[in-house]
Parts: sequence; structure tokens; C-alpha cells
Amino acid sequence: MIGWLRRRWRLVVVRGQSMAPTLRDGDRLIVRIGRSPASGDLVVFRARDVVPDADLTWMVKRVHRVEPDGAVTVRGDNAHSQDSRHFGAVPREAILGVARGRR
Repeated sequence: MIGWLRRRWRLVVVRGQSMAPTLRDGDRLIVRIGRSPASGDLVVFRARDVVPDADLTWMVKRVHRVEPDGAVTVRGDNAHSQDSRHFGAVPREAILGVARGRR
């Protein structure tokens, strides 16, 4: 049973202020792996797939729009966030999953 849960859910720790005031540095998110995102969802995706020189492994952003090919445009809740306005759409393959709650 535990193996199944680990394949379906992950705990991700937020680093930085790009999602403030919704999320703060140190907040922990429960992420549903493989869930298809919808507009308004918080998604976790591989940072290096969209920003090759990123220091972070993962990024958390809010889905602004879902493209027909499954890619998503994302926005940070903080006005000074780096998001799709800077690096373009996030490919479907880069998305880890959708945040479903905080812990």
C-alpha cells in the first residue's frame, strides 16, 4: 500500500517568494502525481525543462491556460515572479503533478 501511495503522491517544499502571498517559503504541498492540470491549479514542474540554467529542481506556479497539446502557461502569484511570460509554456512531460493540499 505504501508503494502505491508513493507513486501517486509527493510532498514538495516551497522555496522562494514567487507564489506569495498564496504560498510562503517553507510551505509544504501535497502533490498528486500525473494529474492533468486545469486553469487555476497549482502545478509542480521540472525547472530545468523550461529554464536550463535554473538553480531549482522543481517550480510551483499557477496554471493560467492549458494548451491543446497539454502544455500549460503558468503565472506566479507574486507580480515579480518568473513565469511563462519569461520562459514560455511548460511542456506536459515536465509536469510532476497538481498540488492538492498543504501539510
